[in-house]
Amino acid sequence: MTSECATTPPPFEELALTPDERAQVQEQLAACFGLTPEAARTWVEVTARHGVCFGRVVGGGRRPAGRASGGRVAASFAAEPLPLARGGEQIVAVMLQSCYVHRDFRGRGYGLERADVEVLRRRFAADVVVLTLFDVGLAPYWRQRGFEVVQRAEEVDLGEYLARARGAFSPAPSERAVLDKLAEVAADGAVVSANDGLVAIRYPGDTVVDELLVRDASRAAEAEKTAKQCGGGSLRIRLKTVMASPGDLELVCAIDL
Repeated sequence: MTSECATTPPPFEELALTPDERAQVQEQLAACFGLTPEAARTWVEVTARHGVCFGRVVGGGRRPAGRASGGRVAASFAAEPLPLARGGEQIVAVMLQSCYVHRDFRGRGYGLERADVEVLRRRFAADVVVLTLFDVGLAPYWRQRGFEVVQRAEEVDLGEYLARARGAFSPAPSERAVLDKLAEVAADGAVVSANDGLVAIRYPGDTVVDELLVRDASRAAEAEKTAKQCGGGSLRIRLKTVMASPGDLELVCAIDL
């Protein structure tokens, strides 16, 4: 058990995600990332199904399984495995998501450290840890923890995206993970369209695809070729800045990690 007045932060441990812990994490997700209560609840449900939520818990006890239980969640992050494929080659990434420190504990060393990232990689037996960098001002923070930029934010058309994907690793999520992803973005107000081997996610009023899942690259490429021959416009896709540790990953990714 750790007191709130302790000078050394408790280590990150897997959360049992009791109802109280879920409520704390959902509240902080909404406060830190501007999520609606429904979106925060859906996010935690998806994390519980596919990944693990870690926290620095102040106070409380421990369960027989070794997971933290009770107390205040002073800091938290989630992790979820994601297969990456390039041709017939496949590796395992672990997505580092939604890191936050409760405002009552900021500036006291409760954030992630480089050693935590390595522990996380080993926990999932992953080849690489990846994250989406939504605030470029945080790049130095993540570089200190072993990450490097492997994809920069830009807009590309579908043809260019598919061409890049032929020579780089890209996400290859399971069907169950895709369905849960769609439920998550729908709770956040997104509009989803699925055709020609693609699942495109847009938000109302935005003409650019915010996230893209390629389910059948051959069908998508043929549809893109046909559209151009008929004088139609190509899909525009918004790529986000992605960082990875180790930082030598060749990646093209159009989903939020």
